Amino acid sequence: MIIKGGSRAAPGQLAWHLQRRDTNERIEVLELQSLAPTLGQAFRDWQILSEGTRGFKGLYHANIDPAKDYTMTREQWQRAVEVLEKELGLEGQPRAVVMHEKYGREHIHVVWARTDIDEMVLRSDSQNYLAHERASLALEDEFGHEHVPGKHAKRDREKQPEFPRAEANQAEWQQGERTGIDPATRKDQITALKQACDNGQTFKTALEEQGYVLANGRRGFVIVDEFGNVHALARQIHDMKTAEVRAFMKDVDLETLPTPEEAKEFQRQRQEEIQQKPEQEKPEQQEQQEHQQEEQQEHQQEETKEQQEAPSQETQSEEAQKQPEAEPASTPAEPVSDPAQAQAEAIRKAVTERQAAERRRIVEAQTEEMNQLRDRLDRDTREKLDLFDAIHRDETEDLHADQTEARSGLTGFFDSVQNLFSPARAAEREAERQRAHEELAARQKQERDDYAALLNQSNELEVENLAERHALNLHDHAVRGEADFDRYVREQELARKLQAEIEEREREREEELARKGLERPPPTRAR
Repeated sequence: MIIKGGSRAAPGQLAWHLQRRDTNERIEVLELQSLAPTLGQAFRDWQILSEGTRGFKGLYHANIDPAKDYTMTREQWQRAVEVLEKELGLEGQPRAVVMHEKYGREHIHVVWARTDIDEMVLRSDSQNYLAHERASLALEDEFGHEHVPGKHAKRDREKQPEFPRAEANQAEWQQGERTGIDPATRKDQITALKQACDNGQTFKTALEEQGYVLANGRRGFVIVDEFGNVHALARQIHDMKTAEVRAFMKDVDLETLPTPEEAKEFQRQRQEEIQQKPEQEKPEQQEQQEHQQEEQQEHQQEETKEQQEAPSQETQSEEAQKQPEAEPASTPAEPVSDPAQAQAEAIRKAVTERQAAERRRIVEAQTEEMNQLRDRLDRDTREKLDLFDAIHRDETEDLHADQTEARSGLTGFFDSVQNLFSPARAAEREAERQRAHEELAARQKQERDDYAALLNQSNELEVENLAERHALNLHDHAVRGEADFDRYVREQELARKLQAEIEEREREREEELARKGLERPPPTRAR
């Protein structure tokens, strides 16, 4: 069983996401602990409560997804929500539970209000990844499900000495849903490209030939696909770590590569050129076949004419006088331009240009917002790690103080006397003290690494949520552009019909006036 989640804001976007009918086969609201009639209004009410606190993420959204081999009953779903709620420390908070069915499998989304109205503070969301795995482990044992390996509470350090990595994170999975490209397929493709290359330069060329752009990301090499999505290069190659990728790409200077934003703009311009490029000419082979068919038809027509009996000269002259001169068969008919189609193309061009300009502004604003979020997360991470290191320094100083105190006073005096007469005992005591320091340092290092990994995962989740909202905004913008184009075309068509009706009425009126003018006697001229 996999449980994911985190604190967030944006109640409207969350309600829209949970009620999407285009990506889910079935949606059912199992529970809504609110007087509000809809999810959107309930989430907005819960988010408004957070304004009375010092925080701004008033919601906690979690996803509970059992393995595909297991079917959960309603009682088990209810039990899963209760266990997770207790582990997260959200007991007594209002919640909503929504079930989704996708590809024949069920999973649930749970949203809690984080604001404790009695204390007017947000319930803590620290160590939430550990809480997710504790709940997952307890539910798997209770329901008899096979254990799904985890990274934190469910991680066996002897069997999993290295930190496990998922094949695709949430952002990559969502990108695959939007673009229709399976993250695993893309990873296999890029891995195959890397294996076929001897160095970084050839790998860079191979990526560009496949439509990717190699860029200089915040933490090293990244690639930007044709849809403008950014992927860490190390995550797109099987069984390779970031350090190994850097070693392989050592002949590629990072500073000479474009930034992810520049690569996105390049991919956007490339896609616009592809869309605006006129239809290519027919392939040469197809043109030759059509030309041969035309020659055969002409040859057959000539043979048919020769077989026919030629008419007399007089008959030919008479027919020539009766029939008008025919235009040469070889003269092609000039294409008649369709005003409606030309106008639609002009509208399409105007809407496309306007949409492109608006999209650039949106992307610039989103890039600025993403950079601000990353800077804030980096700053918060440094502050939290500094505080964590300070706690560890206090522990080290306490251990040193305890050892110093043990060697002082009357007890320390007798101990030093014994050490004086037994150097082996003194060496053993010193080795024990040294071992205590080493064990403390190893434990602190492990705790810090785990804590840093948790902070990084939490930061990645925030970045993924913002990236998802940005992608939805761009999608909505594109949909609005298509709707605007359709509306403009309908309005133009209606305007043409109205103009045609006006012209028809004017023509009928002129004909009637002309007819009435003939019936009247001509006006007399003044002498």
